[in-house]
Amino acid sequence: MSNANISSDDLLHITLVKYESGLGVPGIMPPKLSSTVEITKQPEQNAKVVKTEFTDNKPSNTHQGEIAASGFSTVLAMVDQLKTLPVRQTPGGPDVFGANTVVQVRQGRNVVWGYNPGAGCAVVEDEPSDELHASITDEHKASFVDIVGKIVATSNDALI
Repeated sequence: MSNANISSDDLLHITLVKYESGLGVPGIMPPKLSSTVEITKQPEQNAKVVKTEFTDNKPSNTHQGEIAASGFSTVLAMVDQLKTLPVRQTPGGPDVFGANTVVQVRQGRNVVWGYNPGAGCAVVEDEPSDELHASITDEHKASFVDIVGKIVATSNDALI
């Protein structure tokens, strides 16, 4: 993942997926989705946001809107804060932040920051990823929840 700074002049795509924990079965059944938020920023345009809510893993409600430049600067600041949090370099493993949320930030085709836990799927507890789990503090967990919450709040403010 890149540590380069993101500017509002770059193509940027942020995806947040909220799911219910403990309901997935690896390779058989995905976890139950609650919602997704997708923010896309093209150069010289306001950021577009699409929020989809799910019922029984099927889209049930979709809202769209635009985030003005001032709101998008808040989102960029939150992405910069995400980049300070420790994450594993490969997807899967336990949800060390305990937020039941997958996050991916892409600049063009490059993943700038991502967090993709096993999404409630069974995980072997004594696998090597326990190192990361042990390095996550309560402050990291609270920070992750706060950052994601601010991105979602900024998105919700833009929805029609």
